[in-house]
Amino acid sequence: MTMRSRLEIGSMTPTDRLKSAARSAHLPLALLLLALSTVFIFRGDRAYFYRCCEHNGLSSQHLALAVNLSPEHRFLQFERRVMDEDGAVRYKPYNRFPIGGYASMKAASLLFEGSPPAQLYAARILMLLFFAAAAVLAYLSLCRLASNRWIALTATLLAFSSYYLLYYNDMTANEGIPDFFGVMLTFHGMVVFVQEGRFRQLLIKTCIALLLGWHVYALLLPFVIFGLAIELMRARSAASPHSPTLLHRGRHAALALLRSKYLLLGAAALVLGLAIITFNFAMEYAALDGETPLTELPSFQSMLIRTGADSEFNDSFAANLAWRPLLVEQFRRMFQMFLPYSVLGGGGVDESPTWLPRRMAVVLGAVLSAACLIGSMFVRPRILFFTLASFGFFWALPMRNSIAFTHFETIYYVGVPLVFFTIVLLLARRLTNRDGVIAAAAVAALLLFTASSFQMSSFQMSRTGYNDDAARIAREADQDLLAIRDAAAGEVVTILHLGGSHKAFFRGASYAMNHYLKSSFIWYRYLQPPHRGFVVMRERIDTDALLTPQNQQFFLYDAPGLVAWYQSTYRSIASTESPARQGFDLYIDDGKVYYLKEPCEEADTWARFFLHVYPIDENDLPNHRRQHGFDNSDFEFITRGLLFDGKCLASVALPKYAVDRINTGRLDGDRTWRVELDVKERE
Repeated sequence: MTMRSRLEIGSMTPTDRLKSAARSAHLPLALLLLALSTVFIFRGDRAYFYRCCEHNGLSSQHLALAVNLSPEHRFLQFERRVMDEDGAVRYKPYNRFPIGGYASMKAASLLFEGSPPAQLYAARILMLLFFAAAAVLAYLSLCRLASNRWIALTATLLAFSSYYLLYYNDMTANEGIPDFFGVMLTFHGMVVFVQEGRFRQLLIKTCIALLLGWHVYALLLPFVIFGLAIELMRARSAASPHSPTLLHRGRHAALALLRSKYLLLGAAALVLGLAIITFNFAMEYAALDGETPLTELPSFQSMLIRTGADSEFNDSFAANLAWRPLLVEQFRRMFQMFLPYSVLGGGGVDESPTWLPRRMAVVLGAVLSAACLIGSMFVRPRILFFTLASFGFFWALPMRNSIAFTHFETIYYVGVPLVFFTIVLLLARRLTNRDGVIAAAAVAALLLFTASSFQMSSFQMSRTGYNDDAARIAREADQDLLAIRDAAAGEVVTILHLGGSHKAFFRGASYAMNHYLKSSFIWYRYLQPPHRGFVVMRERIDTDALLTPQNQQFFLYDAPGLVAWYQSTYRSIASTESPARQGFDLYIDDGKVYYLKEPCEEADTWARFFLHVYPIDENDLPNHRRQHGFDNSDFEFITRGLLFDGKCLASVALPKYAVDRINTGRLDGDRTWRVELDVKERE
């Protein structure tokens, strides 16, 4: 520092010094907000139900639950309504979570009433806001714990740049990011309470978190237990000089525990949680006409499964729930939580890191986790560091039936890298005694977070197949679903044939239907007698029953007219000779291959078929199929067929080019039957 600068600093007024300190204090927060803005910038696509993996189904499903939330339905969280033959209305509830997250999504969706795509996009932005707020809360908590804003900034950016947090930060699901925000909110309340004794603030934050989800209990459990243990030791220590007998000391300790704020916090959280679940069960019981016993309510059954109390479920998935493979998988995920996504080398949840053997990742995950838990006991205040480091395990171990089948709950291990990076940076600062090292680490963390955010966006786009063709399909699907919504509002709608090609886009389409057709009564898979209302399919059938001839991806049919067409087609082709009679009869007529079975049961509709089409001129094949010499049109029956009147009928259109022959058959593990037909002769 030069003499001039020293003189200038020395001549600063106290007000100037305060302003300078304030500016330097706000800089790390400003950099954090700048980094977090990238998740909004890089997530500009309007993909919704066709996004890959958990994003498609869960996002559409949970938004359907949110938009259906209303006083009219007693605030029941339900996916869809069904109307029975006698006109009675039944609900399919999903009432197992607190109402807070759904209420926030409902509020966001109300801004775009009438536009389901815009509603889901608004909900996705809301999830990103929850994510950003959770990161800010983590930063503010670490600022207090580490007493250094640059250490807090670095640790927060490194922990929040992991694969799981960046991949699931826009998934529209109550048990994801809103619940995660509630956990970070409660932890910040714990920090303020331990440091300043502000118990009321902690209690309010805990109540808000419980309205958003159940994961906050995993945070409260170690905090309350640890806190009670500390107060018990203090009470015994304070009582020993004045209490001559063990009875007196025990009574003194018991009174201290009964007056403990930790005990009050745990009791209040337990009472509120019981009140929430009681309300949910009561609404669900009423929605099911008060005829379903408590133990048979869908939400109660789900609770039994998640907590491991359903022995039948445990036996069915014994291999998945065994402790050894479960812990191996958790430690592998844990290792991925320590590294920013850009360091992992790209790829998906089961592909990274690309540069490290899977077994080594498991070992490192276990070692780093153990080191973090042990290290947290040597940093003050121990109760806060240990609570933050351990709460993910307090959820995972008793709820292994949940985490064994979901990847997104890995985000609740975030406390481990937060504590690990904080301890490492505190040690580095003490050993080097240079703030420049910490500032450099903060800059590196900022760059890593930005790079990881960008790479995750690119990865999601590529995994979704979001290109010009995909964007066109998405626009067409939006327009089609809006047309179907307007034509079928308030009626009984049967949803069929939503699979087939472009599965990456339509795997979550059934849940999207719940969202678009929230005012209708929705059946799935089969027409119900007496075949009333409407039918939605992805297959275009040119018949008078087609009510949306302008649609491109989803088509609406009059149900009686569609069944009449199937019955007429069945009678027409069944009168001719079938070349294959192994389970399904096979017919070729008018450029289509028909698969027919009578009598037919629901189990038959799960059949998978291979269909290889050989052209007369191989140059007619798409480039990627020419090396094989045939077009692959494999399909599942439920994506191309209909079960009606005890009959099964599926049809697949042959390509427009001249076909030489087809090779087709049914797949049940092995090919149960196959037949090769010369199409030229039959046509």
